[in-house]
Amino acid sequence: MTQDWAERLVARVAGEVRRLRGKDHSGLSAAKLADRTFDIGYGISRSVVADLETGRKKSIDVAELLVLAAALGVSPVQLVFPDLPKGSVEVLPGLDQESHDALRWFSGEAGLMKPSNGWADSESQEPVEVWAREQFDPKNDRVGITREWLQALHSMRRARVQLRNGLSKKESAEHIETMQMAYEDARRRSEELFREMTDLDMDTASEPDEYS
Repeated sequence: MTQDWAERLVARVAGEVRRLRGKDHSGLSAAKLADRTFDIGYGISRSVVADLETGRKKSIDVAELLVLAAALGVSPVQLVFPDLPKGSVEVLPGLDQESHDALRWFSGEAGLMKPSNGWADSESQEPVEVWAREQFDPKNDRVGITREWLQALHSMRRARVQLRNGLSKKESAEHIETMQMAYEDARRRSEELFREMTDLDMDTASEPDEYS
């Protein structure tokens, strides 16, 4: 079953490569696509592209996935989950998801939906299957905290611009105070997240103030 799932995953990637290469999209020959991969710096031969598309190639490594996506001008995740947004996909062996949920999991935005045991009907008390969203491990989730930190930085910078504009236009004291509070809240949040990232030994490569 696991091997079948892995081969279906490769077939899904192959189908999207073939579709994007087709005349209704980029109109690339297999040779031209191969040339683009060599230009990128990790060459994938025309014969390998052909073997992938015809199903003779049963596996694909991460390097090939990234380079093919770059050569086709799309995100790598589109090759893995092409039937966005609502197409069903077997994201893990035996676990189906809508493609947009698979995308959110792949990009670190949200966990997968999985059946949760221990629920019962409130009237009959019969066991019922409830699907719940799995949470990422906060001790190991570098993607989620980075996403939150970037959002906090964006909010801080936007509030700072609004504050400066308000001061230059001599807006009301209440407006200036509101912008100041928004800026300070976002700054505190970004610094808090920065400290959490440091505790997780993440590569912050700077001090918090250097990002402001």
